[in-house]
Amino acid sequence: MRRPAALFLALPALLGAQTPRLDEGRLDPAWFGPSAAFQASKALGFQWLRPGLDLRRRSLRLKAWEPPVWLLGKRALKDEVLAGRFEAKMVPDLAKGLKRGLKGAIPVSLTDGDVILVGRMVDAVGEADDGISFGRVSLSFDLKMVDGDTGELLGAFHETLGGLSGDGLGTLYARWCEDLGKALAPYASPLPEAAMTPPSPRAEPPAPPPFDLEGALRRIEGLRRDGLLSEEECLALRKKATARAK
Repeated sequence: MRRPAALFLALPALLGAQTPRLDEGRLDPAWFGPSAAFQASKALGFQWLRPGLDLRRRSLRLKAWEPPVWLLGKRALKDEVLAGRFEAKMVPDLAKGLKRGLKGAIPVSLTDGDVILVGRMVDAVGEADDGISFGRVSLSFDLKMVDGDTGELLGAFHETLGGLSGDGLGTLYARWCEDLGKALAPYASPLPEAAMTPPSPRAEPPAPPPFDLEGALRRIEGLRRDGLLSEEECLALRKKATARAK
């Protein structure tokens, strides 16, 4: 029995519907690679960190971002204007925010580092250009963190920031960058001070009290009187006690 051609035409759409669209289609997992399993984050939007991540003795290098892409299709001129307004600020503001959040846990640089961060803008909704409308503006972006030597994905992040103006978005982005630094800081912090401090040297045992010769001689004499020591044994113990006292 031949199946209707319409069924085959509809099949791609049916399969696509089974794949969840993260952030309403603004998050494309393919850009990050197959290892990233995103989880919703209150502070960072969507995030993933490689299990066992260790950033101690590492340094972060922020590369220039890739050209913006429009995952939801080409937008209006006002949206492109908003993206262009932020394009040159994304990396410098990211560096400032990371440094505030990390508080010196690891170095952050635009030129040196063995852990690379690179991002891209994926959507924007700009302010209405009629001077009357008061709609919300938004900016969506991706950021991934990779090992500079192996290319292994270490972290993946995606966020859509929304506000009432472009200036408000700038404030939200600065806060997001600082929150990212705070999220990475525990993976970069050195061991607790207690674990790094060598144990204190063991205290020397107290010096024994001085030898009591008179008391020792009395005890020896008492043992002789009780018949527990012979004269010969008593004499030998007296000599040992006298020698020890010297």
